[in-house]
Parts: sequence; structure tokens; C-alpha cells
Amino acid sequence: MKHRKKAAAVMLASVMAMSALSGCSKAPGGTETSATAGAGTQSPGGESQAVSQDAPKEAVTLRMWGGVPAEAGPQKVCDNFNELYKDKGIQVEYERFVNDDTGNLKLETNLLSGTGVDLYMTYTTDVLVKRASGNMALDLSQLMERDGFELTNYFGSMAEAYYVDGKPYSIPTKLDKYGIVINKDMFDAAGIPVPTEWTFEEFREIAKTLTHGEGQDKVYGMFWNSQQDLTYLFQYLVAQTNGGDPMYLSETESSFQDPVVLKTVELLNNMMNVDMTSPTHTDSMTQKLSQEGMFLTGKSAMTVGPWIVRSIKDTATYPHDFTTAFAPYPVVEEGKRNYTQGGYGDHLCINPKSEHVEEAWEFAKWYATEGMLPVVEGGRVPASNTYDAEEVTKAFLSGAEDHMDSESTMAVLIAPADNYAVPSITNHAAEVKKVAVEELEKIFIGQQTVEEGMAAAKERADEILKQ
Repeated sequence: MKHRKKAAAVMLASVMAMSALSGCSKAPGGTETSATAGAGTQSPGGESQAVSQDAPKEAVTLRMWGGVPAEAGPQKVCDNFNELYKDKGIQVEYERFVNDDTGNLKLETNLLSGTGVDLYMTYTTDVLVKRASGNMALDLSQLMERDGFELTNYFGSMAEAYYVDGKPYSIPTKLDKYGIVINKDMFDAAGIPVPTEWTFEEFREIAKTLTHGEGQDKVYGMFWNSQQDLTYLFQYLVAQTNGGDPMYLSETESSFQDPVVLKTVELLNNMMNVDMTSPTHTDSMTQKLSQEGMFLTGKSAMTVGPWIVRSIKDTATYPHDFTTAFAPYPVVEEGKRNYTQGGYGDHLCINPKSEHVEEAWEFAKWYATEGMLPVVEGGRVPASNTYDAEEVTKAFLSGAEDHMDSESTMAVLIAPADNYAVPSITNHAAEVKKVAVEELEKIFIGQQTVEEGMAAAKERADEILKQ
């Protein structure tokens, strides 16, 4: 096992070194991206202008909001920054918000009031568009131009896919590459190898095989985590065949009658309400089910999102003795894996109403290019090419050597790809998503059929897109 982990780490380092995401730890123009360099400002030509160490400066405390629990890395990030910048007059405090509708509303209320938030994380493209359009995220163009901080130098051309109306309102900090989370012990006991390729039908049959028991003793084959976000089915399943705009056919037409979309919705509906291999959406909502409560307690053999990595490592809170492995999301049919699910996430934004924009900008640059290692341990892979691949590998596996299968972890979650499903359409994104959620919920609680619900979704969404 030890040899396997070492081999996986070496493999990852090699792959990352050859990928478009690899690079040296230098800023554009050859400037070191150290804490000292980051503490100054730069002229438009990119030359550093050091902050004077002689003139005393009143300390500024930034308020940084994020959806990750403080103990899963963000607090250590803040501690590291505060130590490096204690003589430069900048400190940062972390505030956790729950990344759901209620938590995001709380964040946006504070953003609009102009109090309590200097920087914050946005986790989905549609919400980024909403915040950029609603004066809740600062246009970073001038700061980037002034400091010679070209996003493409750090993140490649894919960074431009997350611009809003052609402008950068965030720094993308995390490489999102996800897959199905698997209880490897249950798969081994059933004689099922961890899949490296599978279709919806194969996935559905495996879920049936792994479902057993009744009542409180029932073990489900799959937990969809639908109470958190019903549109995961678009992001993680549809996107692998249809690309980075899974809810759209064009700027003016939704995809809600597309055959891949219909088959995906049908898959979830069958598993929840026909096969009973997954908790129903009603149960997930009323019982407030969670990935930790289902997967780490052995009540489901699979679940949808690897953000559970931080909880897998927290065996004090979530005691378990099985090995977790990962598989790519299944595709609708054999040969239909046209894209790799993935792209950039954890979009770090600055509140335009902040009284400390300059200091917030210093923190944002430092975090994105050199400050993220503590959150890597919680399962977040840095997007910037300034990180050392071996350090990232070591941090990602740290604390989970006996609980995570290293080979599938590297292959599914970390090793970079060259065909990510990158978004390009943001037209009425938040409204289109809202329509999808409302109609999907009616389908999954049995108020309408898949055909009825998705027909209604298309009619409503297309009307919005034509406005």
C-alpha cells in the first residue's frame, strides 16, 4: 500500500508538470510570488513598489467569508497570512457561511448593506453572474492591469470562461474535478471493481446490487444529495456529453428537452422513486440528510460529491474504517464521454463596497498564488500554476492515507485534463436555474412526470431567454 501511494504521488507530479496547469512560482515578468513581493503594489509595468517599513500604519482587518468550515483549512490560511503580514498592516478574519440558499442570502444581504464583508467565495457560475451584475462583486480589471496580474498567466485561457460580460469579477482559485464517491469495501465485498468507465445503465444496476435491508437498517446504493442542489445532475452528468453549458442549447434556448437531459432526469427519478436505490428527494429534504450522515455512516455505498474529502479525514467527528475510492461520473451511453467534468471554482471576489479594496486585493493575490496549501488538505486543488505538484499531492493525501484509495483519488480528482466542460453562456443563468429546480422538484416528489416537468421547464426558461 505504501509503495502504491508513493507511485501515485510520483505519477501525479509528472502529469501535473506536463499539463497546462504546471509552471514555476514566478509572477508575470519574472517577479517572485513570495509574501514579501505580494506585500507591495506594482506599477502598470509590473515593477514592485515596496510598502514602506518605516512609516507606521494602522492595522486593517479584512473580513473574509467562505463556505468551508474554518477548521478544514481556511483558519490556517488566515493564520499564515496574518503572520506574514503582521508588520505590513493587514490582517484577515474568516467567517463561515453555509453554501445553501439561506447562507448565500445572508452573505448577499451583508454585501448589499456594505458591512461585514471585504472578500468572499462564490461557488457556482450562475451565482457569480448574479453578483457581478448586482454590484456585489468588484470588477478587477483595473487592479489587474495596474499590477500586471494577468489571469491567463496563472490559470491559462480557461480563466476567461468565467468572465462576466467580458470582465473579471473574481480570481478562480480551485480546480474543480469531481466524480462519484465510492465505499470501496462494499464494492470489494460485492466483487465489483472500482469503475474507470461506466454508463447510466451500468451505474443503475450496480446501485441495485448494493442496495439491501429495510427501514433503519437499509443501505442504499446511491445518495444523490438532492436537498443541497437539484441541478447537480446538469453539472456532473449532462455536462460530460453536452459540454459546459448543460442547461442551454444557445443564448436564447434552454436544453430542457434535449435527449441527454431527459435521460439524466429519468435516471435520478427511477433511482429515487422506482428502484428505491436512493433516498427520495422528499426524505432528503424532510430528514435533512447529508453526505456525511449517509455515506460515512455506511448507509449508502455511493454519493455524488468529493467535497466530502474533508469529512473523510475527520475520523474524530465521522468515525469509519472503510476505504473511499472515486470513479468518473457515468455517461448516458457508451462512447458519449465528450468532456471531462471539471473547470474552475472557488471564485474569490471583492466586495465593491469594502473600505479596504487595496488590502483585499493583496490578500486575494496571495491566496490564489501561494496561500492555499492548508485548504488542499480539505480536498481543494489549487488552480494556479504557481504551486509545487509534490506539495499539493502530499497535502491532499495528508491525514487520509488509511481511508482513501490513492490511485483512484489521483486519477479522478487531481490529475489535470485537457477537455474540461467549460461554461460559455451566462444569459439569465440564475433565473434558468431557478426554473429547473422548481420543475425538477415537482418531478421528484411525484407531482408530474419527467416529460411534463421538463416540457414546462423548457417553455418557462425559453420565455425568459427571449426577453
